[in-house]
Amino acid sequence: MPAAAAPLLLVLALLAGCNPATAFVERAVERELPDLIGPADAYDVSIEGLRLGEGAAEQVDVTGLRVRPDGAPALDRLALVLTGVRYDPDAGRLDHVESARATAHVRPSDLAAFLDAHRNVRDAALTLRPPDGATLRFRPEIRGFTVPEGVAVALTGRLAADDGRVRFEVSEVRAGGLPLGRLVAQQLSAAINPVVDLTGTGAALHVTRVTVSAASIRVEATGDPTGL
Repeated sequence: MPAAAAPLLLVLALLAGCNPATAFVERAVERELPDLIGPADAYDVSIEGLRLGEGAAEQVDVTGLRVRPDGAPALDRLALVLTGVRYDPDAGRLDHVESARATAHVRPSDLAAFLDAHRNVRDAALTLRPPDGATLRFRPEIRGFTVPEGVAVALTGRLAADDGRVRFEVSEVRAGGLPLGRLVAQQLSAAINPVVDLTGTGAALHVTRVTVSAASIRVEATGDPTGL
């Protein structure tokens, strides 16, 4: 490309509403997200109030689709908002974040698949009941606890934020239609919880609120800026 063409392309980009500096930083932030949160089918980053000379931005908005954090169920959709951001252009990375907040949606099928893979349960199936209720059916594989072949255990309770994580608070346990005791409920609760834990991500997301619809679990969280 002729040297004289570069300024012309820059002017055309600015006239078209595309700031090359902003786009460059957005792509750099996108490259960090798999390590910060987890791999995803797609990430989209939008930056507001970029002050390139100061290496700062007022806000960074991140949207992730099918995000797969380590040690947690897949997040069907993630919205992450970072404010008071400082960026190190030489290192090509985020340098400081004043605050972070996130909203994630988890499908019941993804949570069931996670429990199958990472907890002592098999054939898990989750049914949601707004605003926070759920029923989890599964075959337990827990030492000292057995049920007859072909019989599933059903846990009924609510999903709630507890110590920065999502817990299934069990109110009733049934097997083959028969109620089981409180000790069994405590044993099974310990085996499956927490059901969503995002504190181990680079963003150190701590859950503050959980609500459910028939289709998904909505998780609100704040991030630890020092982790970012």
